[in-house]
Amino acid sequence: MGVIKSCLIKEEAEEKQEGREQQLAMDVVFETPEGRAFSMEVWFFATVLEMKQKIHQHHGFPVSRQTLVFDGRVMEDGRDTKHYGVLHGSRIHLFLDPPRRPLAGAEAWGVEAPRLSPVAAAAAAQSKRLRLSVLLPPPQWGSTAASSRKVAVEVNGADNVSELRKELQRLQGSLGFELPAEGYFLIYKQNVMDEDRTFRWHDVRQGDAIEIFNGSVTSG
Repeated sequence: MGVIKSCLIKEEAEEKQEGREQQLAMDVVFETPEGRAFSMEVWFFATVLEMKQKIHQHHGFPVSRQTLVFDGRVMEDGRDTKHYGVLHGSRIHLFLDPPRRPLAGAEAWGVEAPRLSPVAAAAAAQSKRLRLSVLLPPPQWGSTAASSRKVAVEVNGADNVSELRKELQRLQGSLGFELPAEGYFLIYKQNVMDEDRTFRWHDVRQGDAIEIFNGSVTSG
């Protein structure tokens, strides 16, 4: 009799615990830049890393490639939903970093490619200049500037993406726009750009557009 009573008490406790956990769960919508959206049940005090792990479990996106942005802020892995004010029905933007590409050719074997003469190198560099458009966040465009959000820039395809920051810094005074004071990252074709990689690595083409997004990317 005592064993049966003990089992009943245990089952009742488990049901109560399950009920409490359901009360602490909420449905949150995750949306990608291309418009894909999905809803996922999240614990009220779940960390950002736990959300990324659950997204990976249900949708296959690697945790290391995910960047979550809520209310204009990049979410840090160690913070939780309470810190960012995420509530039932909130929408979180999901960005995916581009996948790492394997090295090819001489670089894969650690062999240095033949060097061109200075004249040939200059000619090759000039032919690989890319004319791009950079899209600014709407609040960042000054009232004295043109109504367009686009800034025309020219970069070398072999340069790292970080060089674009320097070019924008140089242009902002003369063109009358302001870069986000709290920091920003760069989006190309719905992916966060790795600024330690080249434009060529990202497969950026002539005339393409790169978008500035407020915030900063943390590794995760």
